[in-house]
Amino acid sequence: MTHPDPVELEFSFPVDVDGLPVSGRTYSIAAGPDESEKVAARLGLISLPLLKAEINLVPSGRDMVRVTGTVEADVVQQCVVSLAPVEAHLHETFDRMFQRALDPRHQTDDLPLDDDIPDLIEGGKIDIGEVVVEHLALVIDPYPRAPGAIFEAGGAGEEAKNQPDSPFAVLAKLKSSTKNN
Repeated sequence: MTHPDPVELEFSFPVDVDGLPVSGRTYSIAAGPDESEKVAARLGLISLPLLKAEINLVPSGRDMVRVTGTVEADVVQQCVVSLAPVEAHLHETFDRMFQRALDPRHQTDDLPLDDDIPDLIEGGKIDIGEVVVEHLALVIDPYPRAPGAIFEAGGAGEEAKNQPDSPFAVLAKLKSSTKNN
């Protein structure tokens, strides 16, 4: 059976977790210009001048790895009101757990009651670049506004005045005219 090619990630930095020391390991990663451009396109940003992270991987028990770190990014988004570029500097921390796939003989159908289910470690590796991109996607402003941009809810403007009456408006007029007769 052939498997399709895996999705090519925009900012990939796979780390083999099988050889992690008990004390863990720290990584400093930064996206290059090409990677930043691809991540910006994926996240719907105008540009991403800076994306870097400090990440710590520490084994937690036999089958788990805790991934903590700090993401720093300069993002340029489009204002939802004026469409002008909006720049923001983000400096955020994250804490995630990853778990090795369990032996199918030991798995149960019961889901843990905890809201935060660990991600699976695939092929003995964690792609910390993808972890950074996922966290960035969670912390960017979904509705960026340029300073001073004010949304003015438009009433019935000239466009609405020039619209023909709806069929229901015509029926309402007909109904009221028959009542008056």
